[in-house]
Amino acid sequence: MREKLAIANQMRNSRKSFSNNLEHRKLCSKCYRTYVIECIIKGKENFKISFGGKYIQSFPKRIYDYYRYIVNSIYRFFLIHFTPNDDKTLRKFGLIYFGVPKPIHFKIAEVPNEIVLYSFLEKNGFKITDEHLYSESIVYDVARA
Repeated sequence: MREKLAIANQMRNSRKSFSNNLEHRKLCSKCYRTYVIECIIKGKENFKISFGGKYIQSFPKRIYDYYRYIVNSIYRFFLIHFTPNDDKTLRKFGLIYFGVPKPIHFKIAEVPNEIVLYSFLEKNGFKITDEHLYSESIVYDVARA
C-alpha cells in the first residue's frame, strides 16, 4: 500500500511539472485520478483509462430535434383521433401510417494525444498493455512496467 501511495504522490507531482499546455494537464490529471480510484481505493494492480465520445451536432440542435419529435408525436395523436378520414394529404398520411422518426445523433470517440499519454505514463513507470477502440470510446489498459 505504501508503494501505491508513493506512486500516486509521484504522479501528482509530475503532472504539475509535465507540461504547461492545459489539455496535457487535463490528460495527466485524468491518469492520476484513475490510478487513485482504481489502484488505491479499489485495490487493483492494473487500471483502465477510458476516454468517452462527443456528439457531432451541437447541444441546441439536439434539443431542437427532440422538441420537433415531441411536437410531431402530439400532432400525430391528434391526426389519428380527430382528423376526418377523407383528409389525405401526404404529410398527414406519412405521420399517421409510418409514425414519427426519432432523432438520430451520432457520437464519435474523442482521441487523446497519445504521445503525451505514453510519455507521462512511461515517466511514472507504467506502460499501456492494450487498447480497445469502440465506436463511442477508447479504453487503454495500463500496467506497471
